[in-house]
Amino acid sequence: MDNIQDTVEPPVPDAIFTPADDLSSLWVKAYQGEVSGETLFGNVAGRIDDPDHKEKLELLRLLEARTREACVPAMERNGLSTDPDPQTVKDAEALAEAVAPLPWSDFMGAFESITTQFLALYRRIGEISEADRVESTLLVAHEEALRDFARRELAGRADSTVPITSLAHMS
Repeated sequence: MDNIQDTVEPPVPDAIFTPADDLSSLWVKAYQGEVSGETLFGNVAGRIDDPDHKEKLELLRLLEARTREACVPAMERNGLSTDPDPQTVKDAEALAEAVAPLPWSDFMGAFESITTQFLALYRRIGEISEADRVESTLLVAHEEALRDFARRELAGRADSTVPITSLAHMS
């Protein structure tokens, strides 16, 4: 028998939406995603000691909070609640506890697959609702900034926060 090593593929995250999801479902997932990110980044920042990473996580928390706030008009226009879902908050807090002890590079490495999924969700909102294109465009820009931040962090670039601080709603 040949010694063939099995290649272990990283797990593929579950899709966060389906083509059958209606606009309301997409908006709830998008909005609660911002709630989750804000909670996650804030909680991880509170659990780590590295002052540089803590400062960057606080910036990410602020990005998620401002992006969530910018989506309130679309949520209201679509008759949807802007209350944080308690289970979303609880899940994000548990995730923060799990990821806080990870090496920074492992945490940053997880951004690629997550941002890819959220980019698809945010683009889908803009595709199916012309009335929500302003918010959809903002969501896409913020998710691209998160992805670019993580890529720059992994590359060791000193300018990793520029994609975030350059966003109009972050000034």
